[in-house]
Amino acid sequence: MYKSYSMEYGTFVGLAWGGVFLTYVEGISNNNGLLMLLCFLLCGVAFFLPFLLALRLNRKIQVAEERLTYFQGLLFAFSMFMYACLMNGLIVFSYFNFLDNGMLMEQLNDMLTQPEMVKTYEQMGMGEQHAQMLEILKETDALSAWEKTLLIFNNNFFFSLILSIIVAVVASWKRS
Repeated sequence: MYKSYSMEYGTFVGLAWGGVFLTYVEGISNNNGLLMLLCFLLCGVAFFLPFLLALRLNRKIQVAEERLTYFQGLLFAFSMFMYACLMNGLIVFSYFNFLDNGMLMEQLNDMLTQPEMVKTYEQMGMGEQHAQMLEILKETDALSAWEKTLLIFNNNFFFSLILSIIVAVVASWKRS
């Protein structure tokens, strides 16, 4: 029963993650503070959404007078997050392949090379770290859209593995 919900809920979670990504990159690229505030709001939504959806599934299954075991909850959570990773990967790839044209990395480089920013890093004794950051940014800029997408996908996959353990508890929780 839970298998059909994992795809549906994973799509919603992936869209939330995609919203976080798009508001972040557009906020950075256009120096738009409102988009950054929306990004922070969407971060909260994207974090709590899997828990709310697992709770919803728990209630639906309980109405049917059944119960998920922890292992079934884990399979549900893992499947949901894998669909979310795929949906978010599609959004990220589309952005980097069709919309970005190097604008994000250029804007990040501009922000990090501003004289005030360089001076701040040097005053904190982090001049070497600042130089390393610029080097990493240059290397990331050289990656293709597919490689950038894979980096973000791998990050989301690792985050999903950890979060699946906790979401499974919510999905299999025996309520009175």
